Amino acid sequence: MKKLIVLLAISFYSIVTVFSQLNVDYYLNQGRWQLGKEKYKEAIEFFNTAIEIKPNNHESYFLRGVAKDYLFDYIGSEQDFSKAIQLKSNYTIAYYYRGSARVNLKKYYLAINDFSEALILNSIEPDFYTFRGFCKINIDQFEQAIDDFNKSIEILSKNKKAYNYRGVARVMMKDTIGAIADYDKAIKIDPEFFYAYLNKGFLYYEKQMYDTAIHYFTIVTQLDPLNTNAYINRALSLYNLKNTQNAISDLDTSLQIDPNNSIALFNRALMRSEIGLENEAIKDLDKVIKLNPQNVLCYFNRAVIKMETGDLQGAFIDLSQAIEIYPDFAKAYMSRSFVRQKLNDLKGAYTDREKAEKIIASVNSNKDNYSNYADTSINLQSFITFKNSNRFFSQSDKNLRIEPESNFALVPGLKNSNYLIRITHVNDNLYNTKNDFEALGFVIANEIDQYQNNDYYRSKITELNKSNNQSVRLAAAIYKGIIKNYNEALSDLNALIDTDSLNYMAYFSRATIRSEMIEYIKQLENESDYYIVNSSLINFESVKSQHTESFTDFNLIINDLTKAKELSPDFIFCDFNLGNLYLQMRDYRKAIEYYNLVIKADNEFKEAYYNRGLTYIYLKENENGCMDMSKAGELGMEEAYQVIGRFCDK
Repeated sequence: MKKLIVLLAISFYSIVTVFSQLNVDYYLNQGRWQLGKEKYKEAIEFFNTAIEIKPNNHESYFLRGVAKDYLFDYIGSEQDFSKAIQLKSNYTIAYYYRGSARVNLKKYYLAINDFSEALILNSIEPDFYTFRGFCKINIDQFEQAIDDFNKSIEILSKNKKAYNYRGVARVMMKDTIGAIADYDKAIKIDPEFFYAYLNKGFLYYEKQMYDTAIHYFTIVTQLDPLNTNAYINRALSLYNLKNTQNAISDLDTSLQIDPNNSIALFNRALMRSEIGLENEAIKDLDKVIKLNPQNVLCYFNRAVIKMETGDLQGAFIDLSQAIEIYPDFAKAYMSRSFVRQKLNDLKGAYTDREKAEKIIASVNSNKDNYSNYADTSINLQSFITFKNSNRFFSQSDKNLRIEPESNFALVPGLKNSNYLIRITHVNDNLYNTKNDFEALGFVIANEIDQYQNNDYYRSKITELNKSNNQSVRLAAAIYKGIIKNYNEALSDLNALIDTDSLNYMAYFSRATIRSEMIEYIKQLENESDYYIVNSSLINFESVKSQHTESFTDFNLIINDLTKAKELSPDFIFCDFNLGNLYLQMRDYRKAIEYYNLVIKADNEFKEAYYNRGLTYIYLKENENGCMDMSKAGELGMEEAYQVIGRFCDK
């Protein structure tokens, strides 16, 4: 994002005499001078001194934030802009710059709040509307984004950025005619504005008009020869026109510009594999794995190529690594079974086939609709797919949005939830359960304090499995869930419940592990959009993707949490997790009912206030939501004040 006024704000005042070395203006002017020369680290040193001399000078923090922004230290710049605003509440340009930093941090809701504050102070600045609209695109508020772009254009009719972004919003609303018109207007204003050509190329690519897409991507490469997006998307267009050699050439160019571009490496590997350059394809995937060592589908894809080249040992290692990362990867077991058969390891082949069938049978018998979870390679149906080029090259990070507080669960840890401690003062059964699990190193919390490596967890599983004690076996199942061996964990919990149908912690844990399994698979599917290879060698049947959040899945979790609550009515974490589940199902009134139960049982349960507050806000009952957020903040939840800043300070 272009900076608006930094260089304009740099004025070269006369240097004061040596007798005024400790004068703040001297250090500010020196810092401005260094900014003008693009010596940002040196500028920061001068602004540091200015702040030491006069800690309450808003301009010192603002200028230091600008220097940090140029150094891509967006967290540091956000903090400095915040301090400047704290010292001067009507500091318009600081709101704009903090909004810019927050866009780079993908804190879109907070950025919208900053641009809105800037507009209150200066309602005729078109860029404030433009960039607020840009943020709204990123949170899927397309109509509201268009309203902002319209206002920006009303103020500045030749606003190429607003036309370009409005075109993007219109694409998202399926108005391709309007989008093309907006891109054309941006190009008419500035014929060298390559972003509009790039977006036109994306649009025609999605319409499968590949020749036209190539035309616009080529213009981008002429206007901006280092634009990797243009080369990659032109490569995909060429590939779809059966021009694989030129497609690879474009990917070569993009990798000359950016050698660590994993998108280009992936696609080049897949194209090379298709034309018989398997060894080169494997080298590309080697690089991607180095960049993304935990990507399970990358190992699977490389294994398939190694199988095609006859490197069965290498394929075995890669498939084993895929299973190591995700123990419920049924197709990886089936593929490894095929490899082991070729290596004359018939016993191992049988074991892997049996394991794959056991996973599939397990999920089918539970009626969870998890066939796609057991077989995460359902997306391996064609050579390559792109759902949306803009999304592909600028993927949103949902974890940076405002999210509800996570479920509570039985996890390894040192400190139990204060809520549980308070309950155990009046419930002997829960007190004994707490002590039993604390002795095993387990507590109730909504996050794990410190993760260990998988070898550690496996050793704990081996150790605990030697015991027939119910609590110990339950702890082993929790460890299996942590290493993502979900089906085995669920099977163990099923066995525990069959043995002791009154074990409320087993029901509770089965619900939390099932929830984690759903969330993990959902993330895995989102990450796998473009990791596609031809798997016809193994002759697996294609499976259509199913929606992760099926109500059948949720009903199983509801049943377990309800049963656990029935067996231990004071165990309020069941109510909290049920509230979260109904919130996820968008049954907001039901979610509020369960959060009410939690708060009635413990009026200091800050996560319940926070999540109930969010639920009220989803219902547009902001007054109730803001009161809950205020209470959550009062109880120590800093995140609540971000929500208050977004929805309550009006």
